[in-house]
Amino acid sequence: MHDLESIKLMERAQAASSESKYLDFKREFDIGSTEAWCNVIKDVVAMANSGGGIVIFGLENDGSSCALDHAVLLAYDTADITNKIWKYTNYQFSEVEIVEVVRGGKTHAAFLISAADVPIVFTKPGNTKRLTGRRNQHSPKERFYFRHGSKSEPGNRDDLARWREREIERARKTWMTGIRKVVETGPEETVTVISSASLSPKYGSIVKAAFTSDPTAVRVAPSNAEEIWPYRQVDVIREVNKRLGEKVINPFDITCLKVDLGHIHKAS
Repeated sequence: MHDLESIKLMERAQAASSESKYLDFKREFDIGSTEAWCNVIKDVVAMANSGGGIVIFGLENDGSSCALDHAVLLAYDTADITNKIWKYTNYQFSEVEIVEVVRGGKTHAAFLISAADVPIVFTKPGNTKRLTGRRNQHSPKERFYFRHGSKSEPGNRDDLARWREREIERARKTWMTGIRKVVETGPEETVTVISSASLSPKYGSIVKAAFTSDPTAVRVAPSNAEEIWPYRQVDVIREVNKRLGEKVINPFDITCLKVDLGHIHKAS
């Protein structure tokens, strides 16, 4: 499911006759060429740093179509694109999607690129061997790249300032969405605020569960029981007696408590 910004980009890509900050045309693309990939990665990173964009293959500079095998690129694994970006940036940027763009009845392969939350930095140059045995550096020499009009160029202070403003605006919209939800909550509803740090990194969300005798209910069996219940029965008895200052409960008491709780849940 594409967000509103992605949908607008796709619509613009279908009719645009020239390149822009958010659109880049590639006349040809050799999927087996390291040099070709380095040039594309430079544009992908520059667009990600500039708020997102789309690279369309098989188009001349004036937007007219040219011969290119789009089927191979459309079937390409996006995980490999992430790996290629990581090779030169040491960052796993996976917000690149291969999509179809229809222009004049012809289908073109394209890379739909989302905005990076922090500017991506090039950390390693890409080289290929010439026939003479020398090294030919063809990947970006600068560390930061942004889109300046229809070009991907080294970044400057203004680019970083614009990135900061975009992130502030994005955060503001997120906060206002949360505030709006709270304000619009009805009197019969309850709002619960949960810190993201308290969420399990394994599950990433909260699952509401309750005791019930309904045989059709979905059974929830947490696999992280040691986190939810850190004490065994013997540990519970020891801790309770320690806090009470004397030995007042034993395993029989725990068993009785379990039975009583079971009766209460059945009655409810």
